[in-house]
This record gives sequence, C-alpha cells and structure tokens, in this order.
Amino acid sequence: VTISVVEYYNATLDHYFVTPLAAEQANLDAGLTPTRWTRTGNAFNAFESGGASTSPVCRFYIPPALGDSHFFGRGAAECAATTSTNPGFVLEAAALFHMVLPTAGLCPGGTTPVYRVFSNRADANHRYLTDRATRDQMVGMGWLAEGDGPDLVVMCAPQ
Repeated sequence: VTISVVEYYNATLDHYFVTPLAAEQANLDAGLTPTRWTRTGNAFNAFESGGASTSPVCRFYIPPALGDSHFFGRGAAECAATTSTNPGFVLEAAALFHMVLPTAGLCPGGTTPVYRVFSNRADANHRYLTDRATRDQMVGMGWLAEGDGPDLVVMCAPQ
C-alpha cells in the first residue's frame, strides 16, 4: 500500500516539512500551528509498511536550540548514526514510512529518485523532493545536496 508524503512550506521560518500522516496534514492545512504552513503542491509516494526490498524511514525532531526542524533518515544505519552523532535529536518514529534505498545512487525500475538538500544554516532544515531541477535550484541558493552516487539520490519512491 502506498501513501502520499506531502510537502509544506513555512514562510515565517523559511522551512520545509513533509508528512505522510493525515492528522498532521489536517492540522497544518487548518493552520493549527504557531506559524502558518502551506502546501507547496509537491508530494511523493512511500510504502505504508515494510517489504522485502524496502527500508524504514525514521523521523527525528530537532529541538529549537539545534534548529527547530525535522530530519528523516533512510534506513537503520542512517537512523542509528543520527542518534549517535546527534544525541539532542528526538526520535519521533523509527519507521514513519518505508522506501527503497538506492544502489550506488541508482533507483530500481518502478521507483522515482528522492533528493535531500540541507539548508546549512543554524536553524537547520532539510527538503525532500523528486524534481532534480528544483534540487539544483536549491543548491544554487546555497543548500547542500545529500545522497548517494553521482546524482546524490537519498531514497527511491514507489511510482
């Protein structure tokens, strides 16, 4: 079963956020947060539960002193490394959704590359997107591309 991971933008914070959770989407859409989040129109698919070829995606909350944002780690190794190197991060979900991981930066057939960029600012923020041109535009604005292989792919979304 696939689910939609919806992207939001907060102009006050200049932050991006993605969520597959209907309750969070409803709260963000209704403006039930301290600052306003709006849908960007971007989304990607994810698997609701794990399978033989998938990997869990964990979600960390980054407290205000460290950036007031969220980080999504792909796979047990990245999630464990994030916990180890960032003990101040709060693990909100060990498996919020599931994705296919790239092999040497390449996604298998039937999947779409997902890119991750990092704001490289004190108020840390990551953006997850499937459009390479937008990723490249973000890099042109000073964001850092993260991922594997020559195309820097972080995970692969089911189509």
